Amino acid sequence: MSEPVIPTRAVFDLEGATCTSCSIAIEHYGNRLHGVSEIVVDRQTKTIQLEYDGSADTVDKIIAMVQKIGYNAVLRTIE
Repeated sequence: MSEPVIPTRAVFDLEGATCTSCSIAIEHYGNRLHGVSEIVVDRQTKTIQLEYDGSADTVDKIIAMVQKIGYNAVLRTIE
């Protein structure tokens, strides 16, 4: 039996995503990634709040996904 996954939270600084469509795209594709529990884009603070499985691979996937759709995400904190 595997151990339960304890959700981890991370915050990313977001560059280049200034409109509602940008936010929706990031949240849509982010929620499809394995290991992501919740992803929320806050355009006012220019951040992405992520709840995920704690894997460094998931963080890398988020950064790569954001870059692939034309923006930039930089990891600020992990809690």
